[in-house]
Amino acid sequence: MSIFGNKDEKENKSEERFNFLLDQQHEINQSTLAKDIQIHGSIEAKDYINFDGSINGTIKAKTVNLGTASYMKGTVSADHVTIEGEVDGDIQGKDVYIESSAKIKGTIRYSNIDIQDGSIINADLTYY
Repeated sequence: MSIFGNKDEKENKSEERFNFLLDQQHEINQSTLAKDIQIHGSIEAKDYINFDGSINGTIKAKTVNLGTASYMKGTVSADHVTIEGEVDGDIQGKDVYIESSAKIKGTIRYSNIDIQDGSIINADLTYY
């Protein structure tokens, strides 16, 4: 359930995951929302969302990366989810990557999960 890697591996994981997706698809639409963005509502994208802001609502895409500056209160749903920031709510993904900087409170539904040493998790974990 957990995989702990060295520092060099951790720094390149998000980029490697995105490159893997590029190999699988010829064209990916990437949306990036900076840390000064505050959203009350929903975000939905076809392919990839890189989010560093604050949201009270939902995020849905094929791949979602919640960066280190992100705060989410609500639900994130994607095939591939990477959490580096703070989530208070529900996470659902086939592949869920929880980085060492993550703080999670809520529910995590996953098929595959990678939890890095140092992350803070107070959540129900459900395999599906």
